Amino acid sequence: MAALMRVDETLAEIAEVRRADQIPDLLGRVSAAYGMKTVAYLGTGTLDRRLPRREPYLAVTYSSAWVDHYRTKGYVKIDPVIQTGLRRLLPIDWTEFGGGDESLRRFFGEATEFGLGRKGMSFPVYGHSGDRALFSVTADFSEREWQWARRTAFRQFPIIASHLHDAVLRTEGAARPQLRLSRREIECLQWTSEGKTVWECGMILGLSPHTVRCYLESARHKLEASSNTHAVSIALKSGLLFDLP
Repeated sequence: MAALMRVDETLAEIAEVRRADQIPDLLGRVSAAYGMKTVAYLGTGTLDRRLPRREPYLAVTYSSAWVDHYRTKGYVKIDPVIQTGLRRLLPIDWTEFGGGDESLRRFFGEATEFGLGRKGMSFPVYGHSGDRALFSVTADFSEREWQWARRTAFRQFPIIASHLHDAVLRTEGAARPQLRLSRREIECLQWTSEGKTVWECGMILGLSPHTVRCYLESARHKLEASSNTHAVSIALKSGLLFDLP
């Protein structure tokens, strides 16, 4: 496996993206940095509603031969990654589709023949205006390497996926609306970002643990985040958090 790239370096690269034609090269660098065989981004609801619709938005490091074969065969109708991934909140390990019928076994077999890795995982992104996306990676890791990647690199991928989705929205003229949190919600997220537990946040802010949990839950709901870590990431990107003294 390639040495892990620091997530802040990856996010800095994503922040520099200003044009759609920069996305494929960026995916290639992410793939190489994390030792992946392929990386793909699929987005829906990402375009400015005033522009002609060209959806879904697709950027991949797949071979053009696989993309053409996939479209010719109409595999979007049976691809369980897309059919399931755009309805899920949590990451999806493609091994859960291993027991599918013959058509699915043939589909994944052909994908491997066309250069996709033997193992894959997808990370859903839910936006604030009905926009959604899937960030998918594949690799030819051994089972031991795969489990190690799940414990290390893959913990960074939901954050990378969210930032990449924002970059696509930015290049397509469909930026997310301004987010607003209450002072207490921001304070709870701020101290959470500093590694404080719910109990510690409560002690610092003079609140009960139950109240802190309520503020964090409210912030997650407003930010459409799947976890406190995800909410902190969104708040940081949106400039909602402040520097502690």
